[in-house]
Amino acid sequence: MKKIILISLLPFFLISCTQEKAKEDNHTVIEDYIQLTGEQTLSETDSITIPFSKQGYTLHLPDSDPIATLIFPSGSALDTTRNIDEFAIIKPALKKNIAVLFVSTGKVIEFLFTDKDIAIIDELIGNALKKHKLSDKPKFLAGMSLGGTMALRYGEYCSLNKSKFGFQPHAIAICDAPLDMVRMWHEQEQAIKNNFHPNAVGEAAWVLHYLKKNLGGSPSESMEKYIDYSPFVYSDENRSKIELFKHIPIRMYHEPDMKWWVENRGKDFNTINSIDLAGFYNYLRQAGNMEVELITSLNKRKDYEKGSSPHSWTIVDNEELLNWFLRKM
Repeated sequence: MKKIILISLLPFFLISCTQEKAKEDNHTVIEDYIQLTGEQTLSETDSITIPFSKQGYTLHLPDSDPIATLIFPSGSALDTTRNIDEFAIIKPALKKNIAVLFVSTGKVIEFLFTDKDIAIIDELIGNALKKHKLSDKPKFLAGMSLGGTMALRYGEYCSLNKSKFGFQPHAIAICDAPLDMVRMWHEQEQAIKNNFHPNAVGEAAWVLHYLKKNLGGSPSESMEKYIDYSPFVYSDENRSKIELFKHIPIRMYHEPDMKWWVENRGKDFNTINSIDLAGFYNYLRQAGNMEVELITSLNKRKDYEKGSSPHSWTIVDNEELLNWFLRKM
């Protein structure tokens, strides 16, 4: 058995700070980051670690005074000049005079398990908006996969009036995000049992480690913590979180291509994120939220004919989503 490399509990040392402002495609790009030291441990049995990333933000500002800000919370700092699917929304947003803010906590794997974790996101977003005179403009949250989970976690935090800056999102959009961590626990257990694809097995190992470490064990050992953390838990008889999202316009995108999931990952409906989104949508509608939408697509993702994964932001019609956001101002 290999020795686990533990993440230091001491405060991180900041080893670099960048603040850049540049003109790009007739708009302004502002980067403000600090590099964190240390690393995350991804396994309780192997010395598998990844270094921390940069903490801060990248802000894309239109030349004219912005009318709103679209915010993507994430764990790691990403180069927004790269060809990453979510970044395709930047140009159409700028054309509509919407600023786009990408915020990074510096953790490559980020679940926002605690209020302390969410407070970092709140500080980054709040300070960025204040510094660039965007605080009083409408604000939207969005995220792909775990970024969508983070968007809802932050939305919940704000609904409870915990934001230091009084942040309240006007609307939230998520794409194929995991919401029910009780189901997710069982999904990862099943992936290991199936041993169908190395990517699925590898992901399952570190996800189980993270959930166990941060939520006090398995769901059977610590159900209340799973309910308290998850944006939605199907088996939660009290539907504890629904009231927090009852008055927020929410859009959820997914493409449940079961043929692809079965043939490429050995997964079924119980082990993909679509079941979380459908359940969350159903419960919110029953609670009276008529501004929640579930967008289900079929073969809309880029390169679906070549066997691409349906777990992709490319199922989102960016132009139409932006218009939906604007209607929620």
